[in-house]
Amino acid sequence: MSFPSGAVAGSPPGPPEFSHPAGTFTDPFELHLSAGEETEIYYTTDGGIPDRSSRRYIEDDPIEMHGTRMIRARAYREGDQPGEVVTKIYSRLHPNVADFDSDLPLVIVHQFEETMLENCDNPDSPSNCERTLVYFSVIDRDDDGRARLLSDDLHVHGRSESNYRGTSSLSMFPKRQFGVRLIDEDDENRNEPILGMPSENNWIMHAPYDDKTLMRNAVAYRLSRDMGRYAPRTRFVELFLHDGDGPVTSGHYHGVYMLVERIKWDDNRVDITKVGPDDNQEPEITGGYIINYDRDVHFRSDERNTGFALVRPQDWDITPEQRNWISGYIGNLERALFGPDFDDPRQGYAAWLDPESFIDHHLITEALKEIDGYRLSTYLHKDRGGRLVMGPVWDYNISLGNGNYLQAYNPLGWYYTQISEEDYMNGWYTRLFEDPGFDERYRERWWELRDGPFATEHITGLIRDYADLLYESQQRNFDRWQILGEYVWPNHFIGDTYDEEVDYMVDWIEQRLSWIDSQMGTPPDKPKSQLRYFWYFGDEMANNTPFETLEPRYALVDSARIRFESALDGYPFDEDHPEWRSASMERRNRPTDINYRPEGNHGRPYDMNRMRALQVRQPFTGDGGENTMVFEVPTTGLDDVVFRFAAMDEAAADELIIDYSADGEETWTTDGLDEYRHPLTFEFRKYEIDFSEIDDAADNPDFRIRIRFDGDDMSADDGNRVTFNNFSLGTPADEPRDVSASGDDEKTRETTPDQFKLGEGYPNPFNPETTIPFSLADPADVRITVYDVTGRQVARLADERYSSGTHQVTFDAGQLASGVYLVRAEMVAGSGEQHNFTRKITLIK
Repeated sequence: MSFPSGAVAGSPPGPPEFSHPAGTFTDPFELHLSAGEETEIYYTTDGGIPDRSSRRYIEDDPIEMHGTRMIRARAYREGDQPGEVVTKIYSRLHPNVADFDSDLPLVIVHQFEETMLENCDNPDSPSNCERTLVYFSVIDRDDDGRARLLSDDLHVHGRSESNYRGTSSLSMFPKRQFGVRLIDEDDENRNEPILGMPSENNWIMHAPYDDKTLMRNAVAYRLSRDMGRYAPRTRFVELFLHDGDGPVTSGHYHGVYMLVERIKWDDNRVDITKVGPDDNQEPEITGGYIINYDRDVHFRSDERNTGFALVRPQDWDITPEQRNWISGYIGNLERALFGPDFDDPRQGYAAWLDPESFIDHHLITEALKEIDGYRLSTYLHKDRGGRLVMGPVWDYNISLGNGNYLQAYNPLGWYYTQISEEDYMNGWYTRLFEDPGFDERYRERWWELRDGPFATEHITGLIRDYADLLYESQQRNFDRWQILGEYVWPNHFIGDTYDEEVDYMVDWIEQRLSWIDSQMGTPPDKPKSQLRYFWYFGDEMANNTPFETLEPRYALVDSARIRFESALDGYPFDEDHPEWRSASMERRNRPTDINYRPEGNHGRPYDMNRMRALQVRQPFTGDGGENTMVFEVPTTGLDDVVFRFAAMDEAAADELIIDYSADGEETWTTDGLDEYRHPLTFEFRKYEIDFSEIDDAADNPDFRIRIRFDGDDMSADDGNRVTFNNFSLGTPADEPRDVSASGDDEKTRETTPDQFKLGEGYPNPFNPETTIPFSLADPADVRITVYDVTGRQVARLADERYSSGTHQVTFDAGQLASGVYLVRAEMVAGSGEQHNFTRKITLIK
């Protein structure tokens, strides 16, 4: 047989083309399908996959579209594989909603003849719950800020598996939340970015009902992100929940919902390594895990019998080895936490859990007085080789004074005193607060947050902003669900209007914050300077590795990162690609003390032997645009903003171009900047970009700074680079103190130590590597040996002569068991003078 031009024997035909895009319509129309030559099109209207037994499309017999229909079509050609399936949904609108528009995005969910399951013990479990196939469509707002139900420009549309979810809300409330798992034509996961949120396939349509402000979860998640902790992103929408094949009517309107990220593994969600079915030995088995302290129990610790549920990996796909490992890890944590040396930073609880995350979680639970806190919907996670981290926050609808039990309504008093020791994380927090250091840091962190995301004006402003956003849509919501002025469990306050509900919440949080202030002792003196973020590039950075994002070493509040956009399409490349390490952002061995901040690096003094740098490599323009560094730096609670860093040219560019965005939409501008072009030199110099006089830079969670590059030939690819170091963002008074011996901070220098010394291993505890620094006042023969606690030698790290100066060795314990090890250093100077040192290091796998 013959084939149309360009076709290859055996290759499938292209997908069918539709005469009308998917979307909504009001008047019946004829739908025409077309494909390439010598092809036939088969289609279904019942959701099934079309094959040759399905209805064949005939050109002179178009599909009559007079109701809401799902059309799935596929092209066939004799002797070839069938083409891909194409699915489109056409939603007819009843006249009573044809003119519906909103200042929120709109979602239409079509259930057709099968409504979503109402009872599902475990919404994630394939053995206990079968999801229902639905069609999920999102209509975003136009340029005028309005989303119109009559639209053929769908932001997202496609097939989804969904089910109703929840416990109390599922049985008590008629407005129900449900899960959304986007799937492709082969029923596999289909990742989509929705309404500006990062691409994923798993989402929740949260249905605020007992929370009549509609926003308590949104406020809590936003505050957690402002604290620098991941919490699910959210977008408010209005939902039409449709069934059957008739038109969408006003009766299908279901009110204001909140589209929420489901808690799961993902680079943009809980960013930890996935543990797979083959990861049954250390170090792979050490992470990552997401677990939940709630009603369900999938495993118990082997020390205090504390029960946890598995979130990732899930209960049915975790291996026995992994279940035993995480149970044993938490048992070891509890043995350390409740042991005699529990407050020892190396042997106690801090070797097993991340205290800062536990402090932050406790503070947000108490600040908002979340009545499920500590005992229900309490998530924790553990990355590979890392400690147990508390969070993310979840399910804060009974917070901010919304409950009528456990003193939830009272803005005074600690919530944790209202629950049993078992509910209080099985006594974990009680024990943590017995450590004076933990209690002191808890109070310090409170006052830090009060200068930022927990500032009264920030939280009340956030509430008012959400109220303004919802003011139009909440009226339709409460026309649909007429509960204003009515008791809905577990309401304490019952307002007659939406404004009254919001005012009550604002008044409650003002009282709450003031009361906690009264319990936290005298606030510390305001620092003369405030460092908000600091990026330190050390020797722990992976070498020869193209980076897309980099988190700061230090963040006082909020969540910040550097995001790199390469000039080359397809970045980052692998080692076999011809453009490997071109137009890349990666590590560079080029230290400098210019703008170095000890307070941004765990208080450590400048050490050129441990410092690295960050390079951006040629070419700077290409098929993907231009090399660009975007600094996402929320300035929540910060009035004056100054951005500082060190940079130098290494034969790659002539100057830096700096601008900023204040609207979260990456609308870049240089308005208010004295200079936005900054010349580069062949030695490190300090750059200071002052945003203090720019109002949009202050107290802005969406603030971003961008660095681009200019020069004579930006397409050159000679392997040259621009190198950066010590990025910081803070206040005008946040000038780094002199960290050099001479006071000259404009160039890199090395000083000779005045003593022999063996430094602390870093990191410590560690897995599987730690770096051990040592310094020599004079040249010396150095032997460094590692022993286990029985005195058996396990490694020889150095046995040679070193010059005077600062040096380091690396200990790789990948083949050793967890435990305490001793590092012994013997240093014999030329004069015969001998120095011996011993340090403890702790390996945790």
